[in-house]
Amino acid sequence: MPETPLPPTLTTAQRREHYDDFVAAVLDLCATNSIRSDLASGRGRPLEECGARMQQYLVARVSRYGARRAHYTVASLIAMQRHLVHEDGLYTPEFAVPAPDDSTTEAARLPAAESDSPLDEPAHTPVPGSSPAGGPVAGERTAVRHWRARPDLGSSLAIAVARHGFKQHRMDDQVKILTRLSSPLLHPLLWRLTSRLANRDAARLDFAVLLEDLARWDYDQLHIADRWRESYFQTLDRLVSQED
Repeated sequence: MPETPLPPTLTTAQRREHYDDFVAAVLDLCATNSIRSDLASGRGRPLEECGARMQQYLVARVSRYGARRAHYTVASLIAMQRHLVHEDGLYTPEFAVPAPDDSTTEAARLPAAESDSPLDEPAHTPVPGSSPAGGPVAGERTAVRHWRARPDLGSSLAIAVARHGFKQHRMDDQVKILTRLSSPLLHPLLWRLTSRLANRDAARLDFAVLLEDLARWDYDQLHIADRWRESYFQTLDRLVSQED
């Protein structure tokens, strides 16, 4: 079953703010063991198999934003990582390079058009603060670039190989398989793969970035899959080169 459509009244920036907020809310929920168990019960399953155990915590948080299954899958991925709830401070993913600041990352130097797909542009409704020509203002372009500087699934899987001992030839095959799958097949396989990462405390995912990619998968799979593969092979090459 395709994902529920993304609401046309929300801008990309508003959706991304929600994705970060959603991840933070799920992490807070997981501080209670019984709730974490309920959220983990989904295990990448279809929505109709998730049941009331997940719905009671997620329905209200997801209803305005579409992409219900993507939200449920990411909530279950967070819930299975028991160590996260015991951390002090904000959750941060694992970066292949030091976390980006305002101006020094490679992504920050890219023109906005090179760093995102058309779906990343603020669209559908007028955006407060837009330029006279209707395009994104400088602050929005910067926000887009910063979002793309965060690790996607491809770069996280490369980190698992380069830093945490996962076999490269097996991960190469996993990446190629993942990027060919439809949503109904992708979600269960993704859950099993990230379970292995979590069991070895490897490659901390950026759940908000993953949520956006899963939410758009049915509408932009070719672009997202291409980005995951490119991130994987480029990050792996860079990390291996640094160790030589």
